[in-house]
Amino acid sequence: MKETLSIKVPRETKARIQAVARARQTKPSTLLREALEIVIGGGQARPSLYELNRDILDSLGPGGAEDLSTNPEHLKGFGQ
Repeated sequence: MKETLSIKVPRETKARIQAVARARQTKPSTLLREALEIVIGGGQARPSLYELNRDILDSLGPGGAEDLSTNPEHLKGFGQ
């Protein structure tokens, strides 16, 4: 069960969180959960294959490639 945690951040920080979330095509809450897991888990985030090859994929132009690993639609039924 997920719990709600409210935090206060400066306006600039909120804007940066939203910008990074948009760039990763995810929600700010998902981004923050991942960041918290890295900090409290002592680990480091592992980039997706898309993130590792973003410069190459971006050369395909708009709509040429997108990170399907973060889209829940593509994961429906996975592992069942």
